[in-house]
Amino acid sequence: MKNKLDFFNPIILVVGILAFLAMGYIGSFNYRFEDPLKTEVILTIIFACIVFIAGYFIANKKISIEKGQDFNFLNEKLLVGLTIIALILQALNLVLLGGIPLFNSTLKANATTNIWRIAYPLFLIMINLILAKYYNRKYLLLILAGALIFGLNGYRTSVLGILGSSFITLYYLDKISRKIGIAFIALIVIGLMAVGYIASQSIATQHWTLNPLELIFYRAAFTLEVFEKIIPLAGTTHGHILSMIFSSGSPRTFVGNYVLHYDVCLTSTLFGPAMLDFGYIGLTIQMLFMGAFLGLLNKLKKGIGIGIYSIILTHTIIWIETGPTDIMIWFLYLIGLVYIVISLKNRE
Repeated sequence: MKNKLDFFNPIILVVGILAFLAMGYIGSFNYRFEDPLKTEVILTIIFACIVFIAGYFIANKKISIEKGQDFNFLNEKLLVGLTIIALILQALNLVLLGGIPLFNSTLKANATTNIWRIAYPLFLIMINLILAKYYNRKYLLLILAGALIFGLNGYRTSVLGILGSSFITLYYLDKISRKIGIAFIALIVIGLMAVGYIASQSIATQHWTLNPLELIFYRAAFTLEVFEKIIPLAGTTHGHILSMIFSSGSPRTFVGNYVLHYDVCLTSTLFGPAMLDFGYIGLTIQMLFMGAFLGLLNKLKKGIGIGIYSIILTHTIIWIETGPTDIMIWFLYLIGLVYIVISLKNRE
């Protein structure tokens, strides 16, 4: 493992950002956009990547740590039991909704209930802790079950969160054979394209002619176009989006109203919310923090720490498109912070 290339080093986030930028730039030419992305958008994103890399190297060079702390009190049966409870809760959520949100845009709009807000993070955390501490091939079935039942909510992020984090955890455990690797990557790609395409076709007020692959490029272009419109408004919301994340309301709907003047839920990239709230200063602080935090967590990962790092890295990658507006994911960051503090304290 020591001589193995750390493919999921935090710098993979920068690779993801640049890939998303390239897809959006291509998409801005090919679809309904009148002009390609402005140079200011590209330079701002490159600046954010440089700041992230600086934060990562600060964490790596200034702190000398071998590995973090593993926790031995987590019982396998308890973890499996909580994982199954999470699946049952999501099944109950679908029953109470009265249908499958993936096939019904009205149901999808109401699918992220309080039950889901408990079920999804519970499943996500438990399945990765099981893999990290008690790996067994039979638990791969739980991953598939989770991706399927949470995918029925109609959100690609749930599928990517479960499959992506599990894949990274298995990678660090050296459990990714060529066959398993190909199968996982195929599941992730097919799952994302299928959920995104089916969900788009279920919107009664919209009629899409794009195929699943074209839809991905279109979404990247549209999200980056939203960020392009945010740049001239930088710092004008004075922390309102941040306050909404940790209180009530819908930050993405607020962005839709504020930026495009439509009552619609919008993704605005990893950089949009901080830029809109605090301008370039906010963007710099956010990217510096994320680089240092992920760098430190990656350096400390051991035992369940592998699972925690995998979850947080995966959802930070998801934020490249959606933006860091989910209180549930910031809760995962809090778990990572607790792990870091305990690891450093026990080392002392």
